[in-house]
Amino acid sequence: MKITVFLLAFSFPLMLFAQSVAINTDGSPPDNNAILDIKSNSKGLLMPRLTTAQRTGIISPVPGLTVFDSETFSYWVYRGELNGGWSEILSTFDNHWNRTGSTVYNTNPGNIGIGTSSPTQKLAINGTDPAIDFMNAGTSKGYLQANGNNMRIGTYANNSTGNIVFNTKAVDRMWIDEAGKVGIATSTPNGALTIDGSNPFIEMRTSGVYKGYLWASGSDLRLGTSITNTTGNLALQTKLLTRMIIDENGKVAIGTTTPSPNGIFTINDVNPLIQLENNGVGRGFIQVLDQDIKIGTNTSNVNGNFIIRTAGTDRLAVNSSGWVTIGSENNSSYLILRGFTPTIDLYRNNISAGRIEASDFANKDLNITRNSMGNSGVIKLSNGFGSIRLSEDGHVNFGSGLKPSGYRVSVEGKIIATEFTALNVGSWPDYVFEDDYKLNPLAEVKKFITENKHLPNIPSAKEIEKNGIQLGDMSNRLMEKVEELTLYVIELNEKNIQLQKQVDELKKSNQR
Repeated sequence: MKITVFLLAFSFPLMLFAQSVAINTDGSPPDNNAILDIKSNSKGLLMPRLTTAQRTGIISPVPGLTVFDSETFSYWVYRGELNGGWSEILSTFDNHWNRTGSTVYNTNPGNIGIGTSSPTQKLAINGTDPAIDFMNAGTSKGYLQANGNNMRIGTYANNSTGNIVFNTKAVDRMWIDEAGKVGIATSTPNGALTIDGSNPFIEMRTSGVYKGYLWASGSDLRLGTSITNTTGNLALQTKLLTRMIIDENGKVAIGTTTPSPNGIFTINDVNPLIQLENNGVGRGFIQVLDQDIKIGTNTSNVNGNFIIRTAGTDRLAVNSSGWVTIGSENNSSYLILRGFTPTIDLYRNNISAGRIEASDFANKDLNITRNSMGNSGVIKLSNGFGSIRLSEDGHVNFGSGLKPSGYRVSVEGKIIATEFTALNVGSWPDYVFEDDYKLNPLAEVKKFITENKHLPNIPSAKEIEKNGIQLGDMSNRLMEKVEELTLYVIELNEKNIQLQKQVDELKKSNQR
């Protein structure tokens, strides 16, 4: 040490002024603010030169201790254990920051890495979920973060009113508000996504080719395919399965991707059902059940009617008991069946009971037929006061159902007609006028009447009370009696003529 001081004393003028030291060649005193003032126009200050191991091996270094690391070729200063220990003082070769007034900028022409020595972009940040914090007046407001495999841009939880805003050409274009609602062209979205504008339009493309759109056109909301998309369908999916489509011709299909070519609306399913509800309560349905199609009210709809209406007027109604009403008191009612053989089949307990059928086109016949349901059924027409019955064996009764054995028609009451013809009379009694007809003498007729109390060949009162009168047969018998009476009258008339002649001759004889 003595040798060193001695040599310094001879190399530079050494001046001591009030605890300050000056080392220079011009003999000027040290600066008042410096403990050591070294000045030279031709030499520099050589700091202690240590290897990295020697530097880091210094025991209990004092904060502020400065050395030159011969391995890193840089100066290092010890900042204390609480401040990070040894810190490298960057040389001009590593310092790419410049200042212009209050502006600080980086002059590095390459990439900058934070937490990485091999940045691939102008700025690369490496770390565990690295984030860039954005503050306003010292308060954190938002961040940009690589979180695992996700990239996040957002506001902090304590920023309860801040929005994320996207801006182009110095104009705010899109907002994500504090509740997560997205607004495009509006800062006040009402839904999860709100788009504002003059007829706003969302265009969808495939490989750069325009395919479809979502469009608010005036008061309408349109979802569709483009005019150039001539084969595309509009499909609605759940669980990546197509549930409903509208094909390029406007035909709608539910449960199938191929709507029927015969209809505008196709539903495909196992026994497909359309449920109709009123305020959340099932009221009616349309269903294809096996090969049947059903339209009706639900079992829970105990008071609902099934109604068919045209022009605002109820035309047909089926009530909850199954009663069918056609028309109303205020309009005409019609039931028309058209076809080559229009038919109404009637069933009871799934057994055919009868049929009403227009079966003969040429003769325009209407057949009412009873099918086999036992052996005692009839076809009955009734108005509440009386009825007409056609029994299973072909007997016709006017009344309560009287069916005397051996007769085709029975009437319980009077019959009046302007004309009555009995057909198929086997032998009309003109045989009375034949020469070989034996006309009973009146004495025999008298005797028969005395004994039987009725005319020959005429039924007695008891027989008529029991069996009635067959009009055709009785007309035949009565005509027989009329013709016999005529012969009797003729015979009596001839006898009267003969007697008159005899009387006239007797009168002439007496006058002589």
